[in-house]
Amino acid sequence: MKRTLYRLQLLTSALRTAGDAIESVALPWGVLQSTGSLLSIGGFALFSHLPWVILPPLLGRTLDRTARKVRLAFLALILQSILAVLIIPLSSNVTAFYLIVSGISALDILHRYYGFSLVASMTLEPSELQSLNAKLATVGNAVSLMVFPLAGFLSYRFGIKAMLLDAVLLLVGALALVPYLNVEVRGEGGEPPLESSSGRATIERRLVIGVLASVLLFNFALGSFRIFVFAALKGLSAGEFIYGVLQSLTTVGSLAAVVIIALLAKKSGVGLKRPLMAGMLLQSIALLIVGVPAVIALFPAVLILGFGGELLNVSFDSLMQRFIPLESLGTARGLFDALATLVIPLSQLTFAWLIETGTGSKLPVGAFLLGVFALGILAFTTKGLSLD
Repeated sequence: MKRTLYRLQLLTSALRTAGDAIESVALPWGVLQSTGSLLSIGGFALFSHLPWVILPPLLGRTLDRTARKVRLAFLALILQSILAVLIIPLSSNVTAFYLIVSGISALDILHRYYGFSLVASMTLEPSELQSLNAKLATVGNAVSLMVFPLAGFLSYRFGIKAMLLDAVLLLVGALALVPYLNVEVRGEGGEPPLESSSGRATIERRLVIGVLASVLLFNFALGSFRIFVFAALKGLSAGEFIYGVLQSLTTVGSLAAVVIIALLAKKSGVGLKRPLMAGMLLQSIALLIVGVPAVIALFPAVLILGFGGELLNVSFDSLMQRFIPLESLGTARGLFDALATLVIPLSQLTFAWLIETGTGSKLPVGAFLLGVFALGILAFTTKGLSLD
């Protein structure tokens, strides 16, 4: 049954990814055209990330306390579909627009955490975790590769009304889960204690502090990337379409990364620490490239960004799923996501303000140095620790 649910998760994630593509193009470009200010992009980032700062610990705990997790994923998809329709007539009201964006983002947490917990309930084997997470990411990236240019075109042609397609996709994903609403998702044979021979070891305080500090600093540096892209495309007449193409190219890099992880996990095991560090280094390099004063530089920058980001994301998910028991996995991930997400809108608002005040020429270099410093913190705090 868990394999069936996993296949359904692949389907709903694919539909959700297609909807995300439409949202990530149509919504920020809609508010940018309404206000004409890069600060509106920072505001969009604030309200889309704010639920990830406040709600993950609560929603993660809710997910942990029920075995019928499919119901929560179903509810999230249904309510998101309704909000995707409501935002169209209310898009001219900035307050309502931002509130609905927050609602869509909040509901997204439940669906994503459901899939995260489902994978953790299936296995404790590191290489298999990497393989399952890589497959899930591969499906999402393959869909993104196809739909982001379409999302850019639809947003350019229809504006905010492109959200109607998002609503339909969400509804289809919800309906696919209906036959399984009463299925329970639990760990196999009960969860062993953390110090057992299952491979889950108590996470050392040094590791927790090091990873948290590193990710907070790194997310602040990386949050600037989107602002640099919008600043470069702001004056172009077909900026929405180019932005969609760039998003698709980011997905090419992500897809290449998850294919490599899946192959290595199947053959010899890829480990957890090296992909994490490689991902952070590559994304830092992308921050340096995006500072080149030419639109053409955006293309290699987003490709590297996607490749490094997926190396980091897949390995980090596997790390948490291996070391944290299922009954507290959602809560732990929620607390971590809340802190890690907090810095992203703060970063984007800060960098948008610096650019608009005319002090932005050296900002990409500064962001790159912050990223490298965060990588150094991770390398220092994980030295001598086994994460494989």
